[in-house]
Amino acid sequence: MNTPQAAHLYKRVAIPEEFLNETDGNSWGGDIRIGDLTGNGCVDFLVYKSLGGIHPCFLGAFTLDGEPIWSFGNKYLEVPDTDEPNSSLTTLSPDRPGPVAIYDINADGQAEVICFWFDSEATLASKWNLSAIQLLILDGATGEVKNSAICDELRLCNAYVENDLHIPNYVHQRLMIANLSGNPLSQDFVVKVGVDILAFNHKLELLWKYTDKWYRYPKHSAYIPAVGDFNGDGLDEINGGNYGLASDGSVLWDKYLGDNLDSVLVEEWDGQNRAILSAGGQVVDSSGNPIFSLGMDTVPHGQEIRCGNYLQDYHPNLVVRYNGHNPELIVVDIDGNIKSRFTVDETPNNTGLETIRWNGSDDTDLIYSPAALYNGEGDKVITFPELPPPTGGRMGWYHCFPADVCGDAREEVVLYDPYSDAVYIYTPDPFQPNEYSGYTHTKRQYNTRLMD
Repeated sequence: MNTPQAAHLYKRVAIPEEFLNETDGNSWGGDIRIGDLTGNGCVDFLVYKSLGGIHPCFLGAFTLDGEPIWSFGNKYLEVPDTDEPNSSLTTLSPDRPGPVAIYDINADGQAEVICFWFDSEATLASKWNLSAIQLLILDGATGEVKNSAICDELRLCNAYVENDLHIPNYVHQRLMIANLSGNPLSQDFVVKVGVDILAFNHKLELLWKYTDKWYRYPKHSAYIPAVGDFNGDGLDEINGGNYGLASDGSVLWDKYLGDNLDSVLVEEWDGQNRAILSAGGQVVDSSGNPIFSLGMDTVPHGQEIRCGNYLQDYHPNLVVRYNGHNPELIVVDIDGNIKSRFTVDETPNNTGLETIRWNGSDDTDLIYSPAALYNGEGDKVITFPELPPPTGGRMGWYHCFPADVCGDAREEVVLYDPYSDAVYIYTPDPFQPNEYSGYTHTKRQYNTRLMD
């Protein structure tokens, strides 16, 4: 194997000091989102923190140069805990990447921040329910609240099923932008909280709610659903793994499709968008019937699955972290042939798989696994210089946004550790700043997977 090439460190973006917290002498920002908040054609950043690690309560927006734009909320919020007498929930770095998104949800040409938000009038809180949560839409450039709503159905959502806590189902709360209403642009979003999937429009009106019956490990549905039009009707459907939902919330399928269905996608396969499932490495049609399956012998625990063109002569391909929270990957072709099997670097959680168009969309894709890039044969081809060691723990590793930040048609790698104080942006060599043409926000950023 050749010596890996060192990527060019385009920028280390320090999180503004006023947005940081400190624990045991370590300064940390929290979870990160990216997007053009100000409308100037450059990428901006949003850091947020959550009460009890679950309920967003502080947002801080800053530029590519690390200059603050605005902040909202209280980074030191502390509220009595309803579950633990004489105890309080404190503000933490989020337990998982959570319900905060940057997107032009109003279709007015300017980015907004859409998020769950802890109700400032609440005097008590539980980590395990949303009884004190409201929905907010903030102006991306100013942080001004443009719309807010209290949804009774959302506030009933919690981590319990039949009086038992189902924590993994609950903590993966993510807003996924979708087109459910048939508008020219996507102006709706879907969120999964515990066993409930709720859909909202840009006015924060509840469109529908669905309750998933597949929640018992390991026969659970996907922790984070995927959205996309996989039946060709021009609207987005929801791929939850063991369930599929049409844009109006009606059921396309509801059936067990394999153990450890942790990760799902909607990506192009055999010439059209398809629902892709990590359990058994499957691609299914719009009724949930498998049209491609590697099988549970090949993929005993499909922790993560991604789709891309990783091999020059055989694509599209799937890359699967096939054996749970372990560093083993396989790359397969469209006929189900395993083209490579390899081990990536060990990381604290052994998750964080992404597809990177490092050399542009006309070249083969690379595979990010924290924190390096691998080709489809399993060679480590790119490393990231000047990247500090990760802080460790379940979330303390380098999460990745694939994004064309420099505007030269090649994707950069935007890395952050939620327990650190900076964001790192790496770009391919040779770095050509004169080719900069602006940042473009796509679903690869606003609906990024981040973690499964």
